[in-house]
Amino acid sequence: MIAARATISGTSAGPASGTATPTGAGKDRHVPMRRCVMCRTSQPQADLLRFVRGESEYRFDARRRLGGRGTWVCRPCAASTVASGNDKRLRSAFRGQALNMRELLDDALAAGPRRPSATTARRDGGMDVR
Repeated sequence: MIAARATISGTSAGPASGTATPTGAGKDRHVPMRRCVMCRTSQPQADLLRFVRGESEYRFDARRRLGGRGTWVCRPCAASTVASGNDKRLRSAFRGQALNMRELLDDALAAGPRRPSATTARRDGGMDVR
């Protein structure tokens, strides 16, 4: 004889207990991790700045939707590089684009952190993870 599970409007009865539990309870959401090209630490994608290499130069991708392979930089690295004026880490990460990247990092930090609304987050594929 096959034992049937009772379902009540999105809940399933627990095997040992007679109480109903939500079907999605206890599951952790997947948080996409990316690596900063300057300090090489992995962090959640929502905490990093994304830059995309175009035809000849890098561009800041605020919405993280531009095509191509992205390059990720964490905010502390970006802030310390812009504040210190030391281009050594920029030159090692971005080769000949160091001066362009300094300007892009400054603009990206001036834009502030990205905190999308719930509607924007759903449209952008869930970028509001924290």
